[in-house]
Amino acid sequence: MDYGQRPDGTKKGLGYFGELKRRDGGVSTEISVGVGINGKEMDIPLIVPSLNKDELAYLLNNNIKSRSFMDKMPKTIIDKAYEHAVSRIELGKSPFAEEGEAVKPPIE
Repeated sequence: MDYGQRPDGTKKGLGYFGELKRRDGGVSTEISVGVGINGKEMDIPLIVPSLNKDELAYLLNNNIKSRSFMDKMPKTIIDKAYEHAVSRIELGKSPFAEEGEAVKPPIE
């Protein structure tokens, strides 16, 4: 399936958990946000393997296009996404999931 492109022009993929159903009936795979890492602005996924069930629920149950989405987001989500991205970049990898890196979403 074609999920379109990220702001940097790279192709969006299935993310770490695959297609996740949103409360509004849509699906999400990555939900990216722009951050500064090593002095460079880049997009990173918010949906990362270290999220717990409640954090993932926040991302899927709120309007990602609303002004308050980022303002009300638990800090732990951004922290986990940032730490995950930095660790992958240090390994020379993209912060986004590559083919074959899918894992099960948190259920507890």
